[in-house]
Amino acid sequence: MRVGSLWLIGLLSMGGCGLPPAVAIGSYAADGVSYLATGKTVTDHGLSAATGEDCAVIGHLVQGKPICAVIAARGPGAPLEPGKKSVPSQTTTAVLVKDRYVRVGSFLDADKAARLAKLYSLLDAVVVPAEVGGRQFHRVVVGPLSAEDAALLEARLAAEAAPRRRRG
Repeated sequence: MRVGSLWLIGLLSMGGCGLPPAVAIGSYAADGVSYLATGKTVTDHGLSAATGEDCAVIGHLVQGKPICAVIAARGPGAPLEPGKKSVPSQTTTAVLVKDRYVRVGSFLDADKAARLAKLYSLLDAVVVPAEVGGRQFHRVVVGPLSAEDAALLEARLAAEAAPRRRRG
């Protein structure tokens, strides 16, 4: 990545210092939800879109990987996984990939989780047990969703969470 690009990213990241607390909290919530769902923050997705590469700042900080990596181009019939046979494409029709899951709630009370799962039943919501800090939680997860649908749901959840935090 060029020095000029890093300089620009640094300036843009400092822009949040003067934001109202509610906007900053909403931004952090959106980043957290995005990271939990995709392993990348909203900024990572923006960098990826802007550069045409696979970018992940947290992967760089935690694992020492490069911030952005070139996405390997695949021609027709390229193997999807190393060691697997390649299969030539039979059609040119785009396939909508639904491989994303979004956590819409997490509760200690199983009944509350079941009620929320019922509200999200059209999105195939399920209640998944999770132990956190020695406590049993009941997480409500919806999916599989397309990347676009998952991003829309995450944005909606973050927008709904911001007013609740302000009322606090």
